[in-house]
Amino acid sequence: MRSRIRLFPAHLALVAIIAACGGGGGDSTAPGVLTTILLIAPQGTIAVGATMQLVADPKDQHGNPVTASVAWASSNTAVATITSGGLVSGVTVGTATISASSGTVGATPMVVNVIAAGGGTFPLSADVFMPGNIYSPFVTDIARTGTVRFIFPSDPHNVIFRHDTPGPPADIDILSNTNVSRTFNTAGTFTYDCTVHPGMTGLIVVH
Repeated sequence: MRSRIRLFPAHLALVAIIAACGGGGGDSTAPGVLTTILLIAPQGTIAVGATMQLVADPKDQHGNPVTASVAWASSNTAVATITSGGLVSGVTVGTATISASSGTVGATPMVVNVIAAGGGTFPLSADVFMPGNIYSPFVTDIARTGTVRFIFPSDPHNVIFRHDTPGPPADIDILSNTNVSRTFNTAGTFTYDCTVHPGMTGLIVVH
């Protein structure tokens, strides 16, 4: 009897090999583990006697939200206190650093400036953080001739000022892992964006 040998086209053989190997690729179904906490604040300045609600946004290694118990703390409770639910209260004029953590994972702390009730004086310095693709605080209040320090994380961002208000400082090019300060000599509201991440916007109100 004559034996028969069936030949397959080369591309079908390649498909068979890939199928046998499982197609490669990493494991995208690994369980979510708390990796980062984003701290979201509506503003960076409150008056004595006023309150401000902060929000902690825990995420896993895939960037997805996860459930985590967050502990809040204030570096100076004589200036500002914070509840277990993230509600900040202004006690007296000054600055306090607010932190949020869960186990060994902590958010980038934010500085809260507490000013006198009824307006009073505004701070001459403030910090803007970039936890994820947001500026925190979203609104920063500062006195004229004051300086804002932009704290860049490992992810690259930039700070590009709109010119709808005269007198904005120079833009800041794409940077990471560094701090850059800008001085505001003109009163007004200055809107700025990160052009690397559309929708990432902040405001600086100069009094």
